[in-house]
Amino acid sequence: MKKYELAKDDYEKGLKYREIAEKYGVSISTVKSWKSRYWSQEKVATENATIPNNKGAPESNKNAVTHGLFANWLPSETLEIMNEVATSKPEDILWNNIMIQYTAIIRAQKIMYVYDNQDISKEVSARSSGEFSDSKTYALQYAWDKQANFMNAQSRAMATLANLIKQFVAIADEQDERRKKLELMSAQVDLAKAQLKQLDDGYDPSEEKTVIIDDIPLIESEVDSNSDESQDETSD
Repeated sequence: MKKYELAKDDYEKGLKYREIAEKYGVSISTVKSWKSRYWSQEKVATENATIPNNKGAPESNKNAVTHGLFANWLPSETLEIMNEVATSKPEDILWNNIMIQYTAIIRAQKIMYVYDNQDISKEVSARSSGEFSDSKTYALQYAWDKQANFMNAQSRAMATLANLIKQFVAIADEQDERRKKLELMSAQVDLAKAQLKQLDDGYDPSEEKTVIIDDIPLIESEVDSNSDESQDETSD
């Protein structure tokens, strides 16, 4: 049996989305997708089994993803992602992209951090061997080069994040609780931009580094918790 078939029994027993997701190693969005694509449809199909329908599926129907050209040529893993995206709202897709971009910015703090003006990277860029000796060519990256690359990369990443946040705010419901989390994120982006400007103006990077609070686990926990609460309210 497939995962969604096994998970259907757990759902009917009253397990929450998060519990099912943890049990089968998938995301909560995938479980919601299973419910809308398989479990709910099976119930509707049973109730309407005697009603003939010769009109075929509408153009916007998701059947094209699972039964058409895509199903014949795309890998099953890609199909699963497409099916999950197909059932997602635009604001949810934007929110996921915001989380990914925000995570990348935070991770870059560790990967690209320049310790001081003596922080030089030395890597072997080429090797050659001769009859009597071997030689290596090294590529050097000085602190100011690494710092400039870091600032440019962070500036582009934060500009992309700011644009995603602007798009989300434009289409999200006024009562969407994720707007509050975006206020914190926007404040952190503004702080990082100000610190990058200080560095660009000649500020000594050894004195202070840009720090963005990594509160993504807390954000995801709150969002998941609210998803469970919404599920409980719906079931009630």
